[in-house]
Parts: sequence; C-alpha cells; structure tokens
Amino acid sequence: MAYRINHVNKRNGITYVYESTSYWNKEKKQPRSKQVCIGKLDPKTGEFIPSNRLKPEQAAARDPEVKVTATIVGPALILDAITAKLGLEKLLKSCFPKSYQQIQIMAYYLVAYGGALSRCEVWSKNHVPELTSSLTSQRISELLCSITLNDKHKFCTQWMDKIISDDYLCYDITSISSYAESNQFIRYGHNRDKEQLPQLNLAMLYGQKEHLPVYYQQLPGSITDVLTLNNLLKTFRAMDITSLHYIMDKGFYSKKNIDHLVDKRHKFTISVPLSNKWVQNAIDDIYQEIHGPHGYQR
Repeated sequence: MAYRINHVNKRNGITYVYESTSYWNKEKKQPRSKQVCIGKLDPKTGEFIPSNRLKPEQAAARDPEVKVTATIVGPALILDAITAKLGLEKLLKSCFPKSYQQIQIMAYYLVAYGGALSRCEVWSKNHVPELTSSLTSQRISELLCSITLNDKHKFCTQWMDKIISDDYLCYDITSISSYAESNQFIRYGHNRDKEQLPQLNLAMLYGQKEHLPVYYQQLPGSITDVLTLNNLLKTFRAMDITSLHYIMDKGFYSKKNIDHLVDKRHKFTISVPLSNKWVQNAIDDIYQEIHGPHGYQR
C-alpha cells in the first residue's frame, strides 16, 4: 500500500514529497519500504507540484486536487435504444415537458435495479449525476404528486393509439396483498395467492404481440372480474378507442355483462362456465355429434 512522506531539504529548505511503498523482503524476511520522489510543495502556497520526471497521466493521478469519478453507462445504452425504438422519450416529453427526464430515469432505475424509489438518488449518482439533485426522495414525492389524472389519461391515450395500430389488447386483473392502512383500495376479497390479507386489485391492458403494457387501473380489492367490465368499456369510450373485439375468459361472464355488450353492439368472444344449466343442455343436444375423435376435427 502506497502512502506519502514529506522530507525537508536542510540546504534549500524545499519540502520534497516521496511516495513510499511497503513490500516484504524475502531474503531478510522483514518488511521494507521503497521511496520515490514524485514532486515538491510550493514554499508559499503549500500546493503539490508534480516532478518533471513524471508523465502527464502519472502527475494527474498523484495530484490531490484531481478528483476522479466514474459513470456507469451500460443500462443507459440498452434502455436508451429501447426507448428510442418505442418512441417513448418523445411521448413523455409531449405529456410531461417539465419532468420527462426525471420520469424516464426513474423508469430506468426500476428496470435496472428494481428497488424502492427512495433509493433512486443513490443509484443516479453513478448513472446520471447531472440529474441527481432532482431525484431526491422529497423531489420524487413532489413529482409523483404533481402528475394529475388528466396527465395520466393523456399519456395512456396516446400510448394506446400507438400500440393498437399493430397489435391486439389483452386485459387481466391481478391482486396484490398489502399491510397498508391508508390506501382506500385495500380491501378483503378473492385473494389469488391464498393469503389472509387485504389486497389491491390491479387491472392491466397489454399488447398481445409485443407484451408491452398499455394501461393500468387500481381497483378495490373486493371487486370481482365481472364488475370490472363496465369500467373498462367506459375507459375505452373516454379514450375514443373504437372498433375493438373483446376476448374474455369466464371470469367476466354474467348475464348483465352479455346484455350490456349486445346492447352497445360490441364484438366479443367470451368463455362460458360449464356450471350453467343452459350450457350443459346445449352440450347435451349436440353430444352425439361432437363425441369421439372426429369431434375434434370440426
């Protein structure tokens, strides 16, 4: 390990700076040190003056005033390319002109690291130091609170228009268990993880081909899939999204939903639970036609 030693020349009064490196002498079996003069101290200011014998890069490395920093660029190289390909930066800038950079970096942090946003400031020091001061925990909280429902609606509408131009939309709901007490959506309901905890339901729309998220909505934990369909249709109407064909699993089946879809002239395909009596009767009517291997060819 190298350390510095100052020696004062008694003849000229100049203080010379030596770099001392410790090593183990195998012959004498004792620790020894090797000292090399690397410069001197200015007699008036006390500043370090590198020796002329040192190369420029060696002198810079030994200058105590020189501070070396490193910036990690790997995640940004990959995520910038993805963002540019998807046109996300342009869309974020259009919807959030004053904070789009911070929103983008927070998304990068969540993708690359995945921790709580309160740690984003520490992460940004090595990745985007120029934005670190605007990514403190307090600033992030203020930024998130400043995003209104209209802002979210504007972004999701433009993003959805972009996705559905060449993709199909899939809709599903998942439950997230929580100990939170202040969230109005946390309630007891059908817990998919079989945990004895209240939960939040998260509805999500995503593209079938690209698997890109399109839209999300927080729902009370007690709400069932059947009751969410009407809210979904209202959302599409508010976004002026038309000409959709809805494909749904049996969790969305109910007489009320079917009547509503037919009444609004929506195109849809829905799975029907076999527990319904009329479904069982319909199957019985054509049982002989579909029974056997030949039935799979129809």
